[in-house]
Amino acid sequence: MKLLIYTTHFSNRLDYIFQQVFSRWLGLSIEWTHQLEMYRSYSGPKLQYGQKSLFANDFLLAACPLLFQKGTQKNPLFPVVYNKIPAFFATDIPRAVFPFDILATIFFHLSRYEEYLPFQSDAHGRFPASESWAYRNNQLQRPIVDLLVIELKKTLQKAFPELVFRPTTFKFQPTYDVDMAWSFRHKGWKRAIGGYVNDLRQGQLLYLKHRIRTHLGLQTDPFQTFDQLMNWQRRFTTKAIYFFLLSDYGTFDKNNQVDATDFQQLIQTVALDSDVGIHPSYQSSEQPHFLSIEKKRLGNILQENVTRSRQHYLKLNFPDTYQQLLANGIQEDYSMGYAMETGFRAGTAQPFYWYDLAQKESTHLLIHPFQVMDVTLKEYLKLSPTEAIQRIDQLISNVQSVNGIFCSLWHNSSFSELDGWDDWERVYIHVLEKANNLSMSA
Repeated sequence: MKLLIYTTHFSNRLDYIFQQVFSRWLGLSIEWTHQLEMYRSYSGPKLQYGQKSLFANDFLLAACPLLFQKGTQKNPLFPVVYNKIPAFFATDIPRAVFPFDILATIFFHLSRYEEYLPFQSDAHGRFPASESWAYRNNQLQRPIVDLLVIELKKTLQKAFPELVFRPTTFKFQPTYDVDMAWSFRHKGWKRAIGGYVNDLRQGQLLYLKHRIRTHLGLQTDPFQTFDQLMNWQRRFTTKAIYFFLLSDYGTFDKNNQVDATDFQQLIQTVALDSDVGIHPSYQSSEQPHFLSIEKKRLGNILQENVTRSRQHYLKLNFPDTYQQLLANGIQEDYSMGYAMETGFRAGTAQPFYWYDLAQKESTHLLIHPFQVMDVTLKEYLKLSPTEAIQRIDQLISNVQSVNGIFCSLWHNSSFSELDGWDDWERVYIHVLEKANNLSMSA
């Protein structure tokens, strides 16, 4: 059964948000009309998006200007709290279902509207969590968008019991960024010699010891943890996604030699049981032509087209990054999260299609948000392993409450004693056990 939508004005933004929320998330079939007589005479479920109620018992969603504007501007948000959920664009439209524009609120979060406005970037030119409305209002750890969609669904169910909605369940998606597959091996003789020199200069005797033992074949390279990751994947029956860095050497891109046979064989082995994507380099965000080169390298190794991506250092700048990914054939991106904070950057734990505010159009780039990264917990937030587990448990609980996808970001290098990660394996095992058990029982 179709849900008829009446509005006197139409826009790409409005079409996008109805398609994303009503069609893709709620699973409803929708039809538009601007003909008042068609809307009046329609006997099925119907609603209007506007600024006044036309008929008695209308299902009216209040409209504010945001979804009809072009370009970006610093609009007043007019915050409001509804059922303990913070929202924007409060209105006083009589007989509206919500006392605010729920669709504009969702659009604000999903489009990352605030990231197009002037902000104070961090040392890497990124939009920091501290600049976001959600962080400043202590809401970043809550999936605000998903909570609002649930409220919308409840009101629709009450008004139109005949509507059938798409069911959702909690899911778990582990992902790994492979910045360096090996700590000491496969870096070329110049970097190998430089490593020994630096260890001696800086008095890093433990590093020197492990470097020598690794090169002599007396121990496994500290970052070579892929066998363990694969064992966990088989144990917990989860299919992971690995993002490999295949850049030229740079200040922030210190991956292994891309032409090393062992490196290419590793990628091919991982791809047998897992999905693999490109990890676009730091320098590719400043020199876009590197993205094409790196994607082609991975495609040649896998002998298939590469369609998944996550930015190295989470270098995500709107709209340039996503426009570049689209231009290079990327269909899915997993960069939607913050480096310095956990939580819900776009307010949701569900995949959604990116809307390009600059080009004023929806796109086919599917965004997969993640909620937690290992480096965030240990390096940025300075949490102990026990504190990290508590933070993760709350995030998992929040995702479960909206039947979302809990997506974790870990590095293969985050199990090495050399860098202080020796007690963090239990944190990750906790993630695997809890999230996977919830996913299996959903």
